[in-house]
Amino acid sequence: MSVVACFKVVPDDTSIRVIGGKVETNVPLKVSTYDKNAIEEAVRVKEKLGWKAIGVTVGNTDRKSIRDALSMGLDEVVAISSGYLDVSGTAMALAETIRSISPKLVIMAESTTDSSTSALPPYLAEVLGYNLVSYARSISIQDSTIRAERSVGDIEVVESPLPAVVSVTGEINTPRTPSVKQIMESAKKPVKQSSFSSQPLSELVEVKPFVTVRKRVIIEKPMEEAVDQLINYLKGEGVL
Repeated sequence: MSVVACFKVVPDDTSIRVIGGKVETNVPLKVSTYDKNAIEEAVRVKEKLGWKAIGVTVGNTDRKSIRDALSMGLDEVVAISSGYLDVSGTAMALAETIRSISPKLVIMAESTTDSSTSALPPYLAEVLGYNLVSYARSISIQDSTIRAERSVGDIEVVESPLPAVVSVTGEINTPRTPSVKQIMESAKKPVKQSSFSSQPLSELVEVKPFVTVRKRVIIEKPMEEAVDQLINYLKGEGVL
């Protein structure tokens, strides 16, 4: 039995800056934030049920980021290098590898920090022919059935036969911090390399920064007068 954790290597969003009116993405790389929740949940399934936990990543195959994923407890990683892929291409690339593994469960984040489409989990489930459970905030597995709490405004409890694709939210767990020993041991774990190419159905043409221009209105008066002037100003702006 095996569980697959899908993850993506992305630019560190905390380091991205707007320089000269352009988004500067030449920054350090990392495993996408909520993908770590997916990895953590896959490792918990491994620890509880004795399944093998395999990571699969598509796109950038940065070795350090892959080692970070392995140090969390994955047994191995399949790293699929590719050029630009849209959701369709990414799903096809993942499905090609996942079919060869034939896992009972595929866990992935609801969205990644670079694109945030939330479109990949249902697309992948459709391509694989697996059941889909989305927005999971907790899961449990009994025999060949998965039970999940879904965070959809209210809390919805669902059950589904395996195999299944499950997309998780950040509420599902707190990703572990690997020990020094685990980090060192991650260098010895297998990383299988492959490649994938596909003609995108859609293409990202340009990324423009969202810039807020502040009016920098400064009111230097005694408190009561300043409050009155601020209220009048906000009314004039249509805020109040």
